[in-house]
Amino acid sequence: MLRIIALFTILATPVAAQDAAQDKELLCNTSGEIVGAGVAERLGGADEETAIKAVQDWLTEDKAKFKPAVEPLVQWVYTLEADQLTEEAAKSYVLACLTQ
Repeated sequence: MLRIIALFTILATPVAAQDAAQDKELLCNTSGEIVGAGVAERLGGADEETAIKAVQDWLTEDKAKFKPAVEPLVQWVYTLEADQLTEEAAKSYVLACLTQ
């Protein structure tokens, strides 16, 4: 859980600086979606670089400002143990993010 909080702290700063009015709930939920997509890519057998590209391509225009967060979030997903590759990874990330 500490790694999740530390990762959120690192990622939230650049995104918040880009758009000071960014809604925290949108930030946390979108970051959680990125984590979930990274988990799905990893479970599907994608290597880390392929997963990063796929998740970046998946972000639509309204969420494009989150593309800088994709690489570190997906890299974090690839550090998780196999038994942690569930929907709970994204849910835990969102919860940790919202409590910051």
